Amino acid sequence: AMSTTAHARAHIAHTVAGDRSRTRANAREAVPSSRRTLLAGAVTLPVVFVSTPRAARAAELTTYTDPRLKFQVTYPNDWVTLAGETPAAEDILGGGARDVFTIAPPDADVGKINISIVATPAGADFTKMGSLGDAYGFGFGLTAPLNRPKVRKGRESTIQYCELVDSVQKGDYYKVEYTFAKPSTGFDSLQFVLAGLGYDDGRVSHLYTATATLPRGEEEKWRSTVEAIIDSIQYPPTLY
Repeated sequence: AMSTTAHARAHIAHTVAGDRSRTRANAREAVPSSRRTLLAGAVTLPVVFVSTPRAARAAELTTYTDPRLKFQVTYPNDWVTLAGETPAAEDILGGGARDVFTIAPPDADVGKINISIVATPAGADFTKMGSLGDAYGFGFGLTAPLNRPKVRKGRESTIQYCELVDSVQKGDYYKVEYTFAKPSTGFDSLQFVLAGLGYDDGRVSHLYTATATLPRGEEEKWRSTVEAIIDSIQYPPTLY
């Protein structure tokens, strides 16, 4: 039988080929504050890149396994990788600055299209994704704080819109799709998040989140490849 990794590689190869040939709400339950804190720490909106892009090297697809955090992702070999970090959270439970693994298509605006993976330390209370509520509740808790259509006078530049499209369970993970726009910056995107709990090499529990960003209006060009990469991601298992 084909392995999970082999299946993922075959799926990405198929979708990449297809892309190139085309030239291409209310929550069901309230989210407790500890969950909100963990979700807020998992959102990778501001990323500070600290190195220049370097081309990935392989025949057609590259499978990367992080030596410390133990996640795995498969992506086209011509995409570039960047090292970066998120700022330290103000809330103590949000953790300090965290490393971010980011990939993006060659010659693309990395601010508009990219996939970033970050691991946020999670408390002992979070052993399975069910500890964070069901898939819909997780997606609502992730997106609701990002929707700020009304602000005080004089702060119109901070208006932003976020709408949950779908949030489903995918095996041991939750997969969320939503739209995000900030008119003052011209940013208008479709986002995917794949979230899962797992333990790194040092037996530390993390909430792993892969966030994919692509411009709205360019879904035909990018969506199939981006979503195939998201679906290829594997996080390390939980202990229980």
